[in-house]
Amino acid sequence: MQNLLEMYYGIHAHIDERGYFVYQDQLYCLVEVACINTFLDIYRYYRYFMYQCQCSGYHIVKNNNQDIISHHFVLLCYTKSAFHFQNYLFYALQPMTFQKMKIINIKEQWISKIDCARDMVKNYAYSFKHDQDLISLIYYYCGLGENSICVLNEILSIDQNASVPLSLSLTHPVENNVYELLNPKNYTISSRARELVCLLQSHFITYQQVQELLEMQYYDVYEIIYIYARVLYPSSFFDDLLCQRLNPQKIQTYFQHMEEEKEMYINMLEILSFYVTLPKIDWISQRNML
Repeated sequence: MQNLLEMYYGIHAHIDERGYFVYQDQLYCLVEVACINTFLDIYRYYRYFMYQCQCSGYHIVKNNNQDIISHHFVLLCYTKSAFHFQNYLFYALQPMTFQKMKIINIKEQWISKIDCARDMVKNYAYSFKHDQDLISLIYYYCGLGENSICVLNEILSIDQNASVPLSLSLTHPVENNVYELLNPKNYTISSRARELVCLLQSHFITYQQVQELLEMQYYDVYEIIYIYARVLYPSSFFDDLLCQRLNPQKIQTYFQHMEEEKEMYINMLEILSFYVTLPKIDWISQRNML
């Protein structure tokens, strides 16, 4: 990335492992983009979202050839401005008008990832001892994934054509700071349930705030049940696994966060059960979990 930065932008600066660097007192982020059209679709909606929040956020920087893409990379520049988290929270959880995602399609995508993860166990089964931790994690999170499928099945048992609204959403939990929260590289077009869970996992909101949001905004029965499926579904782990981003340090981080995750399953079950009847999952109980 260092050579690319110098070649395409004429910038000499140290880039950290996440792509961030400071140049002339400005914060930049060099982002690898798998599909430029997909990224631009997200970025257009992101810019509209920043406008709603009355926040500057990030802008794309053109390279020396006046192109926005440099060998599968995009350079983003962060502009400091007033940031009001309540504004962000209000607009982040507003669904896109008339755009929805069918639960049956979500189920198929999740099952596909679970199957891919199980297939990867075969690649590690006869490996050296340090891979046994990864095998344990795969089995554990595949089990969680199966529980999330059970929750989706509850929705489909009511309505095979059930759907949830689309919105701009974080793809995974982020560090608890503004420049990470506002970085378009961390976003995708998904559901506000995913956004809600990612904000909770990133410690931007508390369980009390989740309750308040459910009271203030409209969520139908399907979406509330889907929130719990999202709580259980280990999206970040599967993405890291399938993209081969799981080094020994990251594997240990997942182990360290397990107790916190278990607390989340219990607390969110208690909150959401006030509004809907959730499918019973025997191992998620105070007695068995703690």
